[in-house]
Amino acid sequence: MRFSRIDIGPGEDVFAPELKAALGAPEIRLLLNRLPDGVVAIDRDGTILAMNGAAASINGVAAAELIGQPLARLKERSAIDWTPISDSFFARRKGEFLGQTEDGRRMLSSLRQIWGESGAVELTLVVQRDLQVLDHARRSAAGGERRNLFKFLSDREAGPDFVKQRRLSPALNRVLEQGEKALRENRHILLVGESGTGKAEIAHHLHRLVDRQAGPFITVNCGAIPENQFEAEMFGHEKGGLPAAPRGGRAGLVEAAEGGTLFLDAIDEMPLANQVRLRLFLDDGPVRPLDTRKPQPIKTRIIAAAHRDLRALSEEGSFRRDLYYRLAAVTLPLAPLRLQPALTEHLIDRFLAAVNQAREPKLRLSAACRATLLAYRFPGNIRELHNIMQQLAVTAGEEATVDHLPPLESDPPIERASSRRAAARGLAGKLARSGRLKDSVRAFERELIAEAIARHGSKRKAAQALGVDIGTIVRKTQGGSTD
Repeated sequence: MRFSRIDIGPGEDVFAPELKAALGAPEIRLLLNRLPDGVVAIDRDGTILAMNGAAASINGVAAAELIGQPLARLKERSAIDWTPISDSFFARRKGEFLGQTEDGRRMLSSLRQIWGESGAVELTLVVQRDLQVLDHARRSAAGGERRNLFKFLSDREAGPDFVKQRRLSPALNRVLEQGEKALRENRHILLVGESGTGKAEIAHHLHRLVDRQAGPFITVNCGAIPENQFEAEMFGHEKGGLPAAPRGGRAGLVEAAEGGTLFLDAIDEMPLANQVRLRLFLDDGPVRPLDTRKPQPIKTRIIAAAHRDLRALSEEGSFRRDLYYRLAAVTLPLAPLRLQPALTEHLIDRFLAAVNQAREPKLRLSAACRATLLAYRFPGNIRELHNIMQQLAVTAGEEATVDHLPPLESDPPIERASSRRAAARGLAGKLARSGRLKDSVRAFERELIAEAIARHGSKRKAAQALGVDIGTIVRKTQGGSTD
């Protein structure tokens, strides 16, 4: 993130010498964590004294690992650029800094100084505000939106934090890097992955990375449009173009995506008859609404998504081969969640934090419950994990145990409880012996890698199947041949 400085005049500063000591009090921490804005408290020497949950989320860091550490540590780890903020802090200047995050969110960071009895600056507060939330609040106050703001904040907390996720998942990082490059070069992208792997979220993120002018992002559910309405929905119609059409006609979804991105979701569910018209649009570009001879040139980026192999569908005749080759200029496979244990662990904690934003008492997971989730293969991927955490928030009290988990899809009905407890005991036992959750996750990774090598016959092929590079496989198996 890059910031530009906005100078402000002197304001009324707080004189509170006791505040520095009070920051460690549980009541103050609770109060800070209730705030929707991020707050980072820094003493005069540049040591971080406090960081609330919103600030940790904005910066993509763990607050517990940074409290008591120098500001330079946050500057190194944060997903945003702290250079101008840090420079102003050490120059003892107040100020406000506007910037945009990697995923397109506009952020305002404000420095506020608190003076001690000697007249020197004793404490600096950095307040970070997501302007998307502020815009939403203003619209709500004006009656423009009815959605509950607190629910909006919880949804934001549970949404994808790609800055952190791409650090944990080399496969996801590769998808985002290649996807951004392809969009900037105006190439079509095809996202292929199992149900629940986040294809729509990744498509929207790629759009925000490339489109800094906030162009439209239009989603089309390709399997939901009837054949007899496809042309009108996609390409629009002129006045009188349809028997029941509005008097003034209507623009189609393609025209609505002008200057932005058209996301063709579930493209593998599109009927063959509709595929012909879509292929013609991809070939020609201009859109001809129904009942008009005036083609309208449209410029839009194209991202398609499928949960089935389009090449295989084209070979069996259920998907047009010519359309497949036009969509698959850049094909990006999404790794399932079961092959990404580090990402699974992160998402469990992130969804848990989102649940706890609107919950008292706060929910925690027992060691056995967490171990069961880490061992589960998640056929429904990220969406299934999110739903499980939502259910635990309803069925559990302060602690969610194995018994609070819903029926897991891979369990036989009769043996579900016993198999689940056995899995929990196995991973919980490893956790107890190692003493560290990270060690258990590493052991789980090694088991997955060994299984993939055995199934595919070589480390190189295993790396391709797992969606990681060969160097990752070699490193995690402590060297050895790639074959």
